[in-house]
Amino acid sequence: MKADSSRCILLVEDDALARTVAEESLRDAGYTVVAAADVPTAQAALRRVQPDLILCDVRLPGSDGRELLRWVRSHAGL
Repeated sequence: MKADSSRCILLVEDDALARTVAEESLRDAGYTVVAAADVPTAQAALRRVQPDLILCDVRLPGSDGRELLRWVRSHAGL
């Protein structure tokens, strides 16, 4: 199922507690939230949805938020 991209946020955070708290807060504020714990999961999510905003931790396991930013820029037409 596709998220409503008019108010969609991709949240990329490897810390489960921080991700849960942020996700609940954003949903309470009325946003659709797609959550990912790492860059590969975020990339897969970006193939399914086009969020209005990406909130991304800089330090992630195996890679980092800057790598995701470079990937997003190079795949702007998704």
